[in-house]
Amino acid sequence: MTKDYMIVGMGLAGVALSEQLAQQSKSFIVFEDDSQQSSKIASGVYNPVILKRFTAAWDAHKQIKNIVFYSHLEKNLKQSFDYKQRLLRRFASTEEQNNWFTASDRSELADFLYPKKIQNQYQNIKADFGFGEVKYTGRIATQKLLATYRENLKAKNQITNETFDYKKLEIHDHHITYRNIS
Repeated sequence: MTKDYMIVGMGLAGVALSEQLAQQSKSFIVFEDDSQQSSKIASGVYNPVILKRFTAAWDAHKQIKNIVFYSHLEKNLKQSFDYKQRLLRRFASTEEQNNWFTASDRSELADFLYPKKIQNQYQNIKADFGFGEVKYTGRIATQKLLATYRENLKAKNQITNETFDYKKLEIHDHHITYRNIS
């Protein structure tokens, strides 16, 4: 059997790589043994702002643009994985309010912070100074995404449930082989 690529592991990175290869009409096979759990237990929360210091997360603009990747997966797999969630930052003082408004004027944060104070409407939350709201926040249902994506690959015979034995990988000048796969 000949494939363009072999992917070891079907966590979130494996899903992203598989999707990129599929979009480029490349053939691939995934080896997955469920030994790694980090993608399964990942909370999937995304937020472009580090709220403690009112700074943008690393490469925030690019990362938020990449969220459309999950919309593409939802459409192709006919499932919902991306749940938009409202994120409010409670102000503990007038100083924090001022810091929020100053941060919302900075170019790296202007797209992510609403520049208006939200009054407290929550009976059981003490927020005398109100809230600030962050844009483009949500949660990816990682376990559901991984399970659905694996089933999709299984239906296409593009995944095998086994441990990849690196000792059986043979590296040649212009290709690699692993068992009967080249």
